[in-house]
Amino acid sequence: TMNSKKQTLPFLLAFFILFALLTGLGFLAVNIDWTWDRILICLVIVSGATIAWSLIMRTPLARSFRKVGFGVPSWRAIGIAVVLSAGMLVFFPLYSKLASVKLPLQDNWLWILVGTITGVGIAEETLFRGYAFNFLQEKRTFWKAATLSMILFGAMHLLLLLWLPMPIAIAAIILAIIAAYPTAYLFEIGSLTIWPSAILHTTALAPNLFEIPAESVVSLSLLWIGVLIIFSFLVFAAGKLVFQINPATQISHSE
Repeated sequence: TMNSKKQTLPFLLAFFILFALLTGLGFLAVNIDWTWDRILICLVIVSGATIAWSLIMRTPLARSFRKVGFGVPSWRAIGIAVVLSAGMLVFFPLYSKLASVKLPLQDNWLWILVGTITGVGIAEETLFRGYAFNFLQEKRTFWKAATLSMILFGAMHLLLLLWLPMPIAIAAIILAIIAAYPTAYLFEIGSLTIWPSAILHTTALAPNLFEIPAESVVSLSLLWIGVLIIFSFLVFAAGKLVFQINPATQISHSE
């Protein structure tokens, strides 16, 4: 059923509560292990989004869990996300060779990856795609719903201004604005599941896995953001090629 105006206020209230939890719990990493903090964030956001959807849309918890993105994905959409992610990761050996900079993996890179998958890939995609975009698109066109969710997604990234160098923070905010569209598109062609967009979102944080020399941080980060922007547009091209549809014009929202 399409959402009503009566559902919009509780939806926004729940979103801002979940957003505050996502942001606030992030500060706990000062006191506890970063990855355990991300796992906690993931559990809170996934359960919170599921409960909020169940209460607002009056659906059972199991169905609400699927509705916020935890159904069975389209494997073709998963394939698109995996292939594009692999293409993006080629950047690191190329940068290392061309810039003559060694980029060894962090000693605990696998543990960092676990935190990135849970606290960014799953948690943020659940909140912004599974909960926010999915609610908004029930009575709006793809582009209108994606734009509204982009405003919410972009607003969160304004916090980057607090701790990243200004050029990187601004570039990351621009990327967040652009990336809101292909991740929403992956959510749709992925059978309204978070898995394809979570793969791409996790890949976007790949620099965290490497030991990057201080003098290379800004140049590598800006180039990497450029790569992400290019591949964001490739999501639509790949979707059209694989699914034989124009972006978000023939996708059914029915269950």
